[in-house]
Amino acid sequence: MRRKLVLMFLGTTVAVHLILSAVAQKMTKSYFYDSESAHIENKFNGLNEKSSLDYTDPKAVKHFGKALINIWNLTDNKVTYQNSPILLPIESNNFFLKNDGDEYTSMWELEGNHYLSSSFFVNKENTLVLGLNVNHHIEFFEAVGTLMFWFTTIVSLLAGIYSAVIVNNGLKPLKKLEGYLARIRPGRLDIRVPKDELPEELENLAEVQNSMLDRLDLGFQRLSDFSTDIAHELRTPLTNMTTQMQVSLANDRSPDEYRDILGSNLEELERITKTINDTLYLAKAENSLLYKNNETLDLAKEMSQLIEYHNIIAEDKEIVIEFTGEGELYIDKHMFQRAMNNLLSNAIRHAHENTQICVKITHPNKSLGISISNIGDTISESTLPFIFDRFYRGDCSRENDSTTGAGLGLAITKSIIETYHGVISVTSKDGLTTFEILFPPPNSTS
Repeated sequence: MRRKLVLMFLGTTVAVHLILSAVAQKMTKSYFYDSESAHIENKFNGLNEKSSLDYTDPKAVKHFGKALINIWNLTDNKVTYQNSPILLPIESNNFFLKNDGDEYTSMWELEGNHYLSSSFFVNKENTLVLGLNVNHHIEFFEAVGTLMFWFTTIVSLLAGIYSAVIVNNGLKPLKKLEGYLARIRPGRLDIRVPKDELPEELENLAEVQNSMLDRLDLGFQRLSDFSTDIAHELRTPLTNMTTQMQVSLANDRSPDEYRDILGSNLEELERITKTINDTLYLAKAENSLLYKNNETLDLAKEMSQLIEYHNIIAEDKEIVIEFTGEGELYIDKHMFQRAMNNLLSNAIRHAHENTQICVKITHPNKSLGISISNIGDTISESTLPFIFDRFYRGDCSRENDSTTGAGLGLAITKSIIETYHGVISVTSKDGLTTFEILFPPPNSTS
């Protein structure tokens, strides 16, 4: 990149100088050309006004010999008089003017000399050609060209040195940024780029870089926690199975005892299978790999069916589930049912006996909202930010060894809701815990 910047700066500098030199030379040549042509014309007009010449007499034009270096008188396209041995070019017929108002100016080279001439109409038979030697101008142009060449060469060398210095100084902050980034390792994601040590132009880049490191650090920490949690979740049932098998093999058992042990092991295997399936489902949901068979659902009908199913469990705790509201949602039916089942079962599990669970469908600002509230133990404020994390079961007051799962239900629910651009949140105060879901208006999502 450094080399490209230096070459770009140098190339731009050289190109600008070459263009300016070409323009300057062209303008200078044009100025001298126009100046000499005007000088010839002025001399002709001045002498012509002071003299009454008979242009039919070749000797009459000799009067001009003292004013200009070269004179040619053309009569019927033939040179009838000239005051020097210099010959007009082969195409001398171009110098002869046939009509008043015609113009012809030419520059040519003869024996190393350069001449500029103009033709002046006298009458239909006579044309007077006046010419100047412009060697001094050609020599001046050559001197200017040489000067421009060396000037451009020197400027290019200086520009190359200057651009290298400027680029190196300009890239020093990037080098410093590179140094910080080079120190980042899987175990050193806590390193942040100090914005105060960078120029203003790189502050936004450093801020974006630090934000990315924050996300990577969080993701790495979650991955580490996930590995620990999944190992713990699988170790417990496997340990139980191993212990039971060791005890059963230590002594002879009756068929009924073996049957009980196998039944217990089957429960543990089902628990492991459910944990693995939930983990895979969550991974697919978070990476948009789930197959979605979207359809428009009548939420009143769907929620009524789900509540009817959960009423069987709720009745054991004498819990009443109330439902209000209606609406439609374009979503995969099975994914919606899974998310609502997780929330309803969670509400029933943690609700106090002889209480009420309220399920509402609302439409705030043309959006669609679903809320599920239950009365139970208040979730501490320190627990609320982590309640949707995988395997998180930090609130011991809401746990029950016989009913608590692996801690993936709410994480799966959150992933399903976010798959459809929705937002889920939870509040808990004075024993009232409410999970709120908000889906955007239908036309606001792609």
